[in-house]
Formats: sequence, C-alpha cells, structure tokens
Amino acid sequence: MQNPPKKRRRPALACEQCRLRKVRCDRTSPCATCTRLGNPECTYVPPPPLGASRRPRPAAVPAAGAGAGASLEASVAGSYSGTSLAVNKGPLPPGSGSYPTPSIASSAATIDSLERRLKQLERELQSALGRQPSPSPPRTRDQSPPLYAPAASTDVERTFVSLPIRGTMSKTRFFGQSHWVHGTTMTSSSSTAWFLKIMDLARQDKTFETYTEKCKSIGRAIKARRVPPLSALAVGMSVPTRPVADTLINGYLRTFETVYRILHVPSFLAEYERYWEQPQMATQAFIVLMQVCMAIGACFHDDTYSLRAQATGWIYEALVWLVLPPEKARLSIPGLQIMCLLQLAKQTAGVGGDLTWISAGSLLRAAMHTGLHHDPDTLVPMPRLRAELRRRLWTTILEICLQASLDAGGLPLISLSNFDTKPPTNINDEEVVLGQNGSTDVAVATDSAGPSSSFSHVSVQIALFKSFATRLTIANLINDPQVSSKSPKYHETLRLSAELVAENRALMQRLRSFPSDELGAEGVSIFQFRLLEMTMNRYLLALHLSWWHDGLHSPTHYFSRKTSVDAALTLVALARNTTADQVLDNGLSPEQQHLAPTSSASDFDRFIICGSGFPRSMLIQACLVVSLEYLSRKEEDRNNPGTVVKSPSGEAELHAVFDWVTDWWKNRIRAGETNVKSYVFGPMLIPYVDVLESGTDSEAGTALIIQQATGRAIECYEMLKTVAKNMGMIIDDGGGDSGDGTAQNQTDDNSEIFGAKSFTGGFLDDWDWGWDSDVVSLSPPPFDVES
Repeated sequence: MQNPPKKRRRPALACEQCRLRKVRCDRTSPCATCTRLGNPECTYVPPPPLGASRRPRPAAVPAAGAGAGASLEASVAGSYSGTSLAVNKGPLPPGSGSYPTPSIASSAATIDSLERRLKQLERELQSALGRQPSPSPPRTRDQSPPLYAPAASTDVERTFVSLPIRGTMSKTRFFGQSHWVHGTTMTSSSSTAWFLKIMDLARQDKTFETYTEKCKSIGRAIKARRVPPLSALAVGMSVPTRPVADTLINGYLRTFETVYRILHVPSFLAEYERYWEQPQMATQAFIVLMQVCMAIGACFHDDTYSLRAQATGWIYEALVWLVLPPEKARLSIPGLQIMCLLQLAKQTAGVGGDLTWISAGSLLRAAMHTGLHHDPDTLVPMPRLRAELRRRLWTTILEICLQASLDAGGLPLISLSNFDTKPPTNINDEEVVLGQNGSTDVAVATDSAGPSSSFSHVSVQIALFKSFATRLTIANLINDPQVSSKSPKYHETLRLSAELVAENRALMQRLRSFPSDELGAEGVSIFQFRLLEMTMNRYLLALHLSWWHDGLHSPTHYFSRKTSVDAALTLVALARNTTADQVLDNGLSPEQQHLAPTSSASDFDRFIICGSGFPRSMLIQACLVVSLEYLSRKEEDRNNPGTVVKSPSGEAELHAVFDWVTDWWKNRIRAGETNVKSYVFGPMLIPYVDVLESGTDSEAGTALIIQQATGRAIECYEMLKTVAKNMGMIIDDGGGDSGDGTAQNQTDDNSEIFGAKSFTGGFLDDWDWGWDSDVVSLSPPPFDVES
C-alpha cells in the first residue's frame, strides 16, 4: 500500500522571542515582547522543507512548578497532534473501487484512549501546580466536550508584565502625569534645590514658625466650622429666603448650565415656582436638586464667598440623600442630574474636590446602568423631552469624567466604542416642553430643529463636544500605564497637537459666529468664552508638558517646550482678564468690541478666585510651568553670558505672571482659602533671581527672603482671622476657635498636598518632593538636596 505524501508544516505565526518565552504573540510589527526587549523587528523560524517530518514533542511530565505546568500543557497538545480522528484519504489502492472504511469499534477505542490520556494529564497538571484536581461530572458517550474552556492560571500569569511608573505617589494616592504635581518633578536645576533649602531654613526662624503655627490652628478651626454635624443634615431645613435663593439659582443658570446642560430650565423653573407656593408638596429629590444648584450659585454670589458654609451644608445633605435607601430610586433622570450637579458643586466649594475622579466613575456607571450610553432612538419609545434630556446628560457626564481624569491623573475609563448616543439636538429648551398628561408638546416639528449654525441653548455644549474624541485620546495617551515615558512616539504628540489646535480654532470661530449676550440678549457669554478656551488650552498644556524637560536640551522637542509655555501663559492670561475688552480681544469679532464689562466677566473672575477643583489645579500647573521656564532661562543666560538675543516670550511677561499669582492667592485667602503656602513662598522666586543677578552675598540674600516670607505669614494670619470672625468664630491668641474645643482636631478630607494638605501636618513637610516620607515620587528625585 502506497504511503500518502507528507503535508508541509504551516509557518509559525508567533515570533521567536514569544515562542521562546511561551507567551502569546500579538502579531504586530514589532510585537509587545520584542518592543519591551528593544528588538526593532520580530524574527520567525523558517518553515521546514516540503516533506520534512514534525519532530515529536517529549511527553515527560516535570515534577512541579510553573515550568512543569507549561510542559504538561505542551504534552497535552502533543497528544492531540500525534493522533488524528479523521481518515486520511490518499490515492485509491489498485483494483479498489472505493476508499477503505475504518471500523466503528476502532474509532471508539481511539476515543476512549484519548479520554483516559487527557484525564491522566489533567491530574498530573493539577498535581504539578499544587492544586487539588476538581472532580468532573460524568459525561455520556454522545456528549461532546465544551468548545471553550477557561485558560489555565499559568496562561494568565504569563501575560502580566511590569508596567512603568508614570506618576507620583503621595501618601495613599497615586497621581498620573496630567496631575499638576507632576510639574514639581520635572527639573533638576540647582536653582530649585536652593529654593527648597530656603524653605527648610525658614522653619528655623522663630517668628516665622510662630505665625505659621497660628495659621495652621485657625485654618483647622475654619474648615471644621464649615462641616455641619451629621444630626443637622435635614433636607429642606436650611433653604434661604426667596430673594437669596433667586440670586443663587440665577447664578448657576447663567454660568455652568450654559456649558454643561443638566436641567431642562423651563421645567425646573416651573417646579421652582410650585415649591415656593407649596413647599410641603415638593419632593425630596427636587429640594436636593435645588439646594445643589444654589450651592454652585453661591460661588458667584460675591467676591468673598460668604455663603461657603451654607453651600458645604447643602452638598453634604445631597451626599447623604444619595446613599440613603432605596438606592434603586436614585437611578433616574433626577438622580443623575443631582450626581452631575454634585460633581460641579464639590469643585466650586472645595468639598473633596480632588477626589471627583472616584465619584465620576460611579456617575458614569450609574448612567450606563440606566442606558444613557445608548441613543434613545434605539431604545423603547419615549417622549421627545426625555430623549433630549438623556442625550444632554450623557454628553455632560462624558465631559465630567474626562475632566476628572485629567485632574487626578487617571484614565478616563471610557472609549468611543462604549456608546452610540448621538450629540444633543440643536434646539432651545422652550421648543420642547412637557404637557400636562406627561406627553411631550413640541413647538416645532421633530425634523425642523435649528441648523447647527444657528444659536440655541445647546450650541455651546455641541461645539465643545466636537473635540471630545481628540481630548479623550490625549488623556489616555498621557495617563495610560501601558505607555511608558519613552514609548509614545513624538510624532503622535505632534499629530494630536495639530488636531487639537485646529479644533480649538474651529471652536473659537463657531463661538464668534454666534450672537453675544449683549444687554441681556441670548448669546455666547464671556464666561462661556473663557471657560471653553481655558479647557482647550489645558489639554494642550498636558499633552506637551511630558516633553518639556527634553525640550531644554533637544532641538527636536523644543516645540513642546514652547507650546507648553505658551499654553500656560494663555491660561494665566484668561484668568487675569478682568475687563470685557481684554476678553473680547481673545474671542469676539471686531464688531462686538464695544461691549462694556458685564456680569458674565465678573462671574468668571469669581469662579477663578472662589472656586476650587479644576480652575485652581490648572492655574497652579500653569504657574509651575512658567516658574520652571523662568528659572531655566536664567540658567541659560548665566551659562551663555555672550547671548544678546533673548527668547521670544520676554521676561517681563513671565515676571507679570508672578505678580498676578501673588494677588490672586491673596484674594483666595480672603475668600476662605485656608492654604497659605502659595502666598508665603510663591513670591520668593523673584527675590531669589534678583539676588543671583545682583551678586549679593548668599547669606544676606537668604535672610532677606526669609524676612519677606515672615511678613507674608503675618499678613496671612490677619486675613484668616477676618475670615473666622465673619463666620462668627472667636479667635484666641493661639489662633484656635475658643468656642469649639474640638475644632482643632478636625481636618478636611481634601487636605494632603500643596493647596490641599493645608494644616494637618508640618507646614512645609509636603514641599520636599521626591525625598520626604510624606510625598514619595516614584520617578527619580528632581535634585540632590544634600549638594
């Protein structure tokens, strides 16, 4: 009988390195394993020549260990590869009219032999891995084995690889590269080391230490007084009078509601009127929603944030209401609206503002659990108003999650493939209202909504959402632990930068095409202009900041250095603008330059001064970049004394930033900010540079700087005393509240690092980035403190 010809072995699909390490190859070029090993390309074993026989695999079973498990698995595969249940139909034998048919008994015996061999190998594998074999249920002859079996633990464990650390560990929290604290680990200059040594020497000054301790004590008392006792958290018991409530509600509706669409304003105002007519008939959900709106509006009430304590109480009442049973009842449109408003309120009032990434994740999952990630057209039939509210809420939730991830340096944990909800329709709130019987009365036909070029109450939200995909990619690129600090290709950064700049230009052009809110008319406000432009420049700064240090020495990356500084200066300029003319130069068209300063401009100024969260963190990050650039240019000037031509952005422009930051932080302390480090030590940079340039004796210059810092610490203590007295507190000589003996032992939950740690520990403990036990940088220390 003639033997059938040998089949040619198929070429290997896994590369040599993956086969050597027995890991799954992703079949890219190069694959993940070769990329990690530094191989420029994958190599493959050439297929054997035609007719070559496959080398048999050893069937020996090792004694124990992971390697034994892997060999056993190979043995199982070898058993199957060595036995074929299919009949190999070769050429017909001479004189035969048909193929020979194997006997059924022979096939059954082969199957039984394979089953016994497989069970034996499974028992040996479990024994080698140190686990008890699990008994398998009996299976009849006609039942086939499952098509999919769970992977062995060794397969999963082999996929785990060490990820590069891309961030900074501070106490119990990890901050990714987009967090502002990442800027403190970007320099290794001797100037910054000397600057931190100055702050360490300030601890030894008795006067300075005395007043800083007083600031610590009074700061703890102020924050403790703002937190209401748990027994006082009763929904609806702290609603202010109608005039005050109207002012706070209007403050929210003309600011954040115009950018992040959460409410259907006509329906909300109608329910608001019914509440004042019959307060006892209002539901708890509406009262909580109304109070959170007032908590946000309190940020825009005055320049000193006099209602901060009341706003904090409303926020805590809403938090308690959300966790009370039945929790299932919170999964509704009003419940999601309250969650969205809480995200904004906590950042304006500073109640856990640096932990919003955690609550944003809960908000996203609650929204997906209610189906907001699916477009209403694909779900059950619903009224037009409900469909539009779902689209608006989903768009707002995406923006909140993306912003929170950038604040915390975490991943957005959402991708474009996770949802199919369409953007909101460009339609005014008044054009779709809810009828008396719960149906939707539409003032215009469904297909006659305004074109995308016309202005509506949703136009700003739609215009901002057009850049969501690019901003999401940037947030993932910056904070993804799978991407090492050197693996992201620089051309990818340049590509995303070009896309973001083009989208920002299109966004500004779109806003210019809309009417302005001149004399109370409906249109784009200065608050919207400045907030949107600040948002776009913040992503541009975060994208290029990772390459800023490389731009100090590499001409290739100098573009990122310049872009980072320009974006930081733009952020500061947007915050510094206090008149309408300055703002309009950045946004509105020439025919709109005649506008006078409006309440919208003052709204944004109060947001910058009184608000916490992302306006505070992005400005701190921008000021850090400007400071690092200023020090780097001074070092470059000293290293190149013959240089005549200076950098395009003059030193006067950078110098003006420090002057503004000093005034900005003073106003924040007057508005209730309890952290005084930025005001005490922030202005040190200019005197330090002046000392270096003037050639003054080092000890004399150090004494002068510490003397100035002591004067600012005394000034901070007096400002904090004024804030405490306005809250009705009685301050003793030590700075504590003599009316509450327990206040000094209470701390705020958002108080751990610069601008947040406040007064819970040493006044300067958290400034020693990279070497202090409190704040541990997982990247190399920025400089040698002992030198």
